[in-house]
Amino acid sequence: MNNIYQPELMPFSKKDIEDIIIESSKKLTKIKLNSKDYSVLENFPLAQNQCLYLVNWKDSTVPIQRRVDKILGYDLSEFGLLTILNLAHPDDKEIVLRVTKGVIEHALSFSTILNENSSHYICFRFTKKDGTYVKILRQSTIFEFAKNGTMVSNFSLLTDISKIDKTDKVGWEINTPELDSNSFKQKIYKEFIGFFTKRELEVIKLIEKNIKTPTIASKLFISEETVYSHRKNILKKSNCHNAKELIEFCKKNGILS
Repeated sequence: MNNIYQPELMPFSKKDIEDIIIESSKKLTKIKLNSKDYSVLENFPLAQNQCLYLVNWKDSTVPIQRRVDKILGYDLSEFGLLTILNLAHPDDKEIVLRVTKGVIEHALSFSTILNENSSHYICFRFTKKDGTYVKILRQSTIFEFAKNGTMVSNFSLLTDISKIDKTDKVGWEINTPELDSNSFKQKIYKEFIGFFTKRELEVIKLIEKNIKTPTIASKLFISEETVYSHRKNILKKSNCHNAKELIEFCKKNGILS
């Protein structure tokens, strides 16, 4: 797969998520639904370190929430859709929003690639009401479909994994049993367009080849100090600590083939 980055594109903004919320509501306003009984979630078994919620994209609400106050500290009136989407740790937020945007856009498209057995997993640090952070594994699946196959609502199970995952890494995976998940992942890859600048991408490609800083500087006709600055910024953006983690991050998100 060729690199999909185009340096002239604008950086990602959380407004993109807000626009999707508005557009999804408009798209779903007049379509017929395959409604399900929300009450089944009231009896969904939860462990002490778990909570759940359901998002209705037609009216942009979170009609079902259980134990959110116990795990994250937010009461029912505070835990709305924008809270869910925008309260990742500052160092995790850019990545989380890009992945989330790709998932939402794909699930809200008129596609039959997803079904009730499809799921999305993402782990990241979530901001609790008291300002501290908790490492969360969010497992999401579609709860209601429209007649044409578009997602109407999704169910998410949140598990506090802080005791077993003390890293600052954001991880995600798509599970679409018996279906080709490549098109789904391509949607997410596109959300990482513009994540790195053209120059940063040139540096990353050379890092992937295990080329050292002095040689990178020579090849790109820049100073070693500039290369060090680029490397520092690249690691900060990707929330990585070394070259190995960086290359894994880039391949995971479609930046490198």
